[in-house]
Amino acid sequence: KQWYQRRVRGMPDDNCLYSSGIACAMYMKDQLKEGEKVFLIGSKGFSQVLTECGVEFIGHGPHDPLEFYEFNDFQPDPSVKFVVGGFDPHLNHTKMTKAFIYVRESGAEYVATNLDIVYPLNPTRQLPGTGSVLAGLNNALGTTPKVIGKPSSVFFDIISRDHKISDKSRVLMVGDNLLTDIQFAVNSGIDSALVLTGVSKSDDLSENAAKPTFVIDSIADLIK
Repeated sequence: KQWYQRRVRGMPDDNCLYSSGIACAMYMKDQLKEGEKVFLIGSKGFSQVLTECGVEFIGHGPHDPLEFYEFNDFQPDPSVKFVVGGFDPHLNHTKMTKAFIYVRESGAEYVATNLDIVYPLNPTRQLPGTGSVLAGLNNALGTTPKVIGKPSSVFFDIISRDHKISDKSRVLMVGDNLLTDIQFAVNSGIDSALVLTGVSKSDDLSENAAKPTFVIDSIADLIK
């Protein structure tokens, strides 16, 4: 959370700041017993979030490539109860295979921060997102992870619990992505505003099942 606090300044209350990584860490923390861990597919920032939330983890960072036959000697850590997927610049076949073994053989629960296909780096460039990074593991397992961040309503349930939200009519989800932000609002039963300055454009509205309550050109339109 400290990384996000440095990026978003002037927030009246730090406890109002959430990310899919924070929600994912809180979800796992609620279920992990003392001494239990998670196998992390994720960035340095995500590892810092887990540390701040008191979640023990292994697997972060680069993994030296192993040949197929070398996995005969791989012994999974029995304390790993979750495999958690996020954006990971170090994901390779070896790390993916270890995650696969933890889920398939050890019965670890497979969760993810999000399944965004692309990540908007800047107004003119997008990068493959978490959903693209995890696609190989998903195909091998024949399933997809339980998503804790958007568009899952689990994310809203965590926020509602922390802030005692009982009246959903007072909540507005503002976002630029129909598949994650607006679908999150639909799944959570809250109103939404699609901002046309990011991933989704007006032409995408007719092709997507998730319909926003409002469509605005800029976030500045919210105060008009």
